[in-house]
Amino acid sequence: SSDTAAHAYVYRNMPEVGGVVHTHSTYGVAWAARGEEIPCVITAMADEFGGPIPVGPFAIIGDDSIGRGIVETLRGHRSRGVIMQNHGPFTIGSNAKDAVKAAVMLEDVARTVHIAREAGPLIPIPQDKIDALYNRYQ
Repeated sequence: SSDTAAHAYVYRNMPEVGGVVHTHSTYGVAWAARGEEIPCVITAMADEFGGPIPVGPFAIIGDDSIGRGIVETLRGHRSRGVIMQNHGPFTIGSNAKDAVKAAVMLEDVARTVHIAREAGPLIPIPQDKIDALYNRYQ
């Protein structure tokens, strides 16, 4: 399957990764449909992802394009999750359980930030505060 090819590509190119999860969770996919990163506006995101959850490129299913997009987007980024444009969320972790935890957290923040934005403007967390929260939590 395309997911298997994407996961294999990630494992080959990010040896520190011990688990990869892909979901079609409702709010994660909604952000993917917009091709929009999830801004870091709640402390749980700063703790878990170290900033916004980035958007990876649109990729056609059937080759290693999705895996390549995941690796290119997450390499050098603190986030353990990526929203692949027009597809959905992928998360990584040190093992399978860790990647599942990141997937659950990603959907939770995707939902919360979506609801918050519907109610009014979002208040970004300053980068120095994101850094402090991430460093304390990790």
